Amino acid sequence: MRKLLSLAISFGILIIIWRSVDTARVLAVFRDADGMWLTASLLAAVPLTIATAIRFAMLSRSPIPFGASLRLILSASTLNAVLPSKMGDIAKSWVLAQKYGFPAGRAVSLVVFEKMMDMAALLFWGMFALLWTAGTDWLLWLFTAAVAGLFLLLALMMAPFPLARKPLNWIIARLPRKISGKLAGFMDEWVTMTDWFWSRRARATATLLFSIALWGAHLCQFWLFTKAVHATVPLIDNLAFATLSILAGLVPLTMAGIGTRDAAIIHFYQGWLSPAAGAAVGVLATSRYILPAIAGAPFMRDYWHRRNQGAALADTPD
Repeated sequence: MRKLLSLAISFGILIIIWRSVDTARVLAVFRDADGMWLTASLLAAVPLTIATAIRFAMLSRSPIPFGASLRLILSASTLNAVLPSKMGDIAKSWVLAQKYGFPAGRAVSLVVFEKMMDMAALLFWGMFALLWTAGTDWLLWLFTAAVAGLFLLLALMMAPFPLARKPLNWIIARLPRKISGKLAGFMDEWVTMTDWFWSRRARATATLLFSIALWGAHLCQFWLFTKAVHATVPLIDNLAFATLSILAGLVPLTMAGIGTRDAAIIHFYQGWLSPAAGAAVGVLATSRYILPAIAGAPFMRDYWHRRNQGAALADTPD
């Protein structure tokens, strides 16, 4: 019922948007789109997905081959298409435990750390871009403060000192007892994960810079979408408003952010895009999630795979 409700909300918002901007005008935007920019913007999903798989392998403390990492990223994209707030990424821990022999706590700590790094990199770009573009708009300054505050919280939680663990301890302590009990061992693995990550500062720095560059590229894909509909959006403004649009899509009300992300794009890009062009860019933004989801469908069997004892990956010291 929750999935059906999310789907209904998404389609309801899209119907309102498309009817208000005139469906014929949206279709006209696609007919008149620049073929070169449109192709480039859609194909950008390929290197972005590959780079995400490389980064996941970089974060693993056990040897995950690139092919396995790519399977995990693609199959998680398939789940993200139907689960709210990109919870499909968290489900990767199931495959790590069942197919690759990771202890449950280690698997969860790895995917949570990965998602925190993703969010921190996104907020990093958004924070500085919003500081540049906010001007006298009090609402943008409010968003800037929220983005900066969340960025600092995530940075603290991933930092290599005990104070960093207090926010997680506080969150776990306030969960229902049954859930908090199951997460009792999570903090031990979290400490191990953060200590391992920072044990080699050169590796940690390289991974952080790689993540920041990766999310800069994600945000630039939105800029490519705007170029495809013949808009000239300043790159720094795009970084700010693409960040806010992605965050709007994470609100756990719709399926894969469809609807809320579209509405955010129409609102924040209204200085450069007509409502119809904004709706078209919203469709293209959704393709960022749909195309990897389609590619990941064949690998969904990994989520029903029971690990054979002989097939488990052996733990190896760093």
